[in-house]
Amino acid sequence: MQIVANIFFLSAFYLSFSIGLALIFGTMRVINYTHGEMYMLGAYTIWAINSLLRGTIPSVLIFIIALVVAMTVIGLLGVILQKTVISRLQGNTFSIFMATLGLSYVLQVVMIEVAGPIGKTIIPLFPGIVRIGTVILPIQRLVICGVTLAVVTLLGWFLLRTNLGRAIRATAQNRSGALLQGVDIPRIESITMFLGCALAATSGVLMAGTLNINPFMGGDAIWRSFIIIIVGGIGSLPGAALASVVFGALDTVLTVTNHGQFSAMIDALIMILILAFRPNGLLGVRE
Repeated sequence: MQIVANIFFLSAFYLSFSIGLALIFGTMRVINYTHGEMYMLGAYTIWAINSLLRGTIPSVLIFIIALVVAMTVIGLLGVILQKTVISRLQGNTFSIFMATLGLSYVLQVVMIEVAGPIGKTIIPLFPGIVRIGTVILPIQRLVICGVTLAVVTLLGWFLLRTNLGRAIRATAQNRSGALLQGVDIPRIESITMFLGCALAATSGVLMAGTLNINPFMGGDAIWRSFIIIIVGGIGSLPGAALASVVFGALDTVLTVTNHGQFSAMIDALIMILILAFRPNGLLGVRE
């Protein structure tokens, strides 16, 4: 049962990080390589706020403040990126990829200059454990899983039940058709970029208490995110969720059996194998 709990936790992390990237690509058809750095900035946000406020207000308030600030500021940073870089390179996928790749390096250097190259750690804001039989559940991880499920549920409700969400889905399914129906495509792209980067920042805030916070942590995570959204079906949010569970289970089993060093290679091989038989991924559809 402990393994099941670990799978659930790792899957929640993969999903929280990947779903924003899947949303951006599914709607805008661009590869935002700075997604990893938005995640990194989210982690540094809670580290900075925790350093300033620790001991003056309850930990739960620090967490909430960091979450709101990170989502807002980094979401707006994504909008600025969309307005100043991505929209000007619209239609040139490779140029957008190279531009965001270059910007990711810039953000890494900026954080090295601001916070230093040495990794940071924060004391868990939610200490303690819950025991269920022989299963040990750290409260910090329960919070991560709970917030991730809440965010994904709210995102699903937003996309399915609101007019703005339907406009985003229409743009993802048929950009030209959505334009003919009066959808303001530039506005939808800005909103999508805000949501995607805010989700990356949320993941950073959630995971900061369990990882070493450093300027290069985004690069360690984004390659796996690419594997997840490719296997799940590029642009498919349900596919990203399914692939997160698949790789969460696989990587947990590899770690428990002392083969964690092979996880990157095995994940890549599984991606190649799945694409050989399902080129559109597990839940992707042919365009």
